[in-house]
Parts: sequence; structure tokens; C-alpha cells
Amino acid sequence: MKYIMRELKGTFGYIRKQTLFEAVKTVVLFAMALGIFMIGYKTLGTKKSLWSVFAILALLPASKSLVGLIMLLRFRSLPESEYIKLSSVIGSIPAIYESILTTSSKAYFVPVICCIAFTVTVLIPDGKYESAEIKKHIETVLNNGGHKAVVKVFDNKEEFIARINQMNENLSDDSGASSVRILNTLKAVSL
Repeated sequence: MKYIMRELKGTFGYIRKQTLFEAVKTVVLFAMALGIFMIGYKTLGTKKSLWSVFAILALLPASKSLVGLIMLLRFRSLPESEYIKLSSVIGSIPAIYESILTTSSKAYFVPVICCIAFTVTVLIPDGKYESAEIKKHIETVLNNGGHKAVVKVFDNKEEFIARINQMNENLSDDSGASSVRILNTLKAVSL
């Protein structure tokens, strides 16, 4: 299951696909726990058996999956038209889409994160979050990951697009290796 999530994370439609995956996984895990309990109850005729203990232990991964589903249900995927517009502007700059960054106090939906030449450019929903908080969180994550990068956070789509165009014109490509490492670090800490 981890391999499925890793391939999807950072791509367009991740939240929609992952929500569906988590919903199915949650239902299956709860059904398995109920099935284990019912097998024990039907075969032994009592709730006081080792089967009940197994059923209770089976509820732990089911509950974890339910928490993940609840977290994902709070957010929506990018509309396809917005994704097409942003991806056409971004072009060949390494980018990740639909990230959910979590701190100890809040979860942030970040539609796009781009990185080239140690410059991380982030688009957040207009007026929904404090850009200073997100910038501080991303800088902390990158510093903890051993990366030195300049982080710029935009809550205005037109300013973000202007910055990306400027990056396309002025910044030389660093072969993408450092940018990919920085984006992989951000993917690793996102939901």
C-alpha cells in the first residue's frame, strides 16, 4: 500500500484518488475486524475468547485508516482547468501538486510547490492561510532535511505565475537533482 501512495503523492488528482483508496481500505479493515469477531462468536458461542482480542487488535489499523480518511476529506483536488493552466506555466520546472502539509497545530493544503536552483516557490489558496506560517514550516522542514533553499509563498495566483515566468527566464537549471531532493523531502512530510 505504501508503494501506491508514494507514486500518487505530489501528482494531480492525488487527493481524490487517495481519498477513494483510504475509504475502501477503511471499510475492508473494519469488515475484517467484524468478521474475526463473528467467527469467534459463532464458533465458540461467547464473546470472551481469543478471537475477540484479535478483533480488537484488528481495529487499530482500521482506526488509523479512518483518521487518514477524515484528514483527506477536509480537502479537495485542484480543478482540472486550474491544473492545466498552472502546469502549462510551470513547464519543465520540477513541481509537486496537491500537498497537505501538517504542523502540530494545523494542516495546510498547498496546490503547487515548484523548485529550481534552490528556490522553492509555493502557491497557497487566496486568503485561506497565513503565508508566513507556511513559509516558516517549509523552511523548518527543509533545514531539518539538510537543504538550504529560499522559500517564497504566494497567495495570489497571478503573482505566482509571474514569479514562475521569471524563474523560467532567469534561473538556470541545476540539472534537477537538488530540486528533486528538496521536493522529495516536502513530499515525505506531506499527508
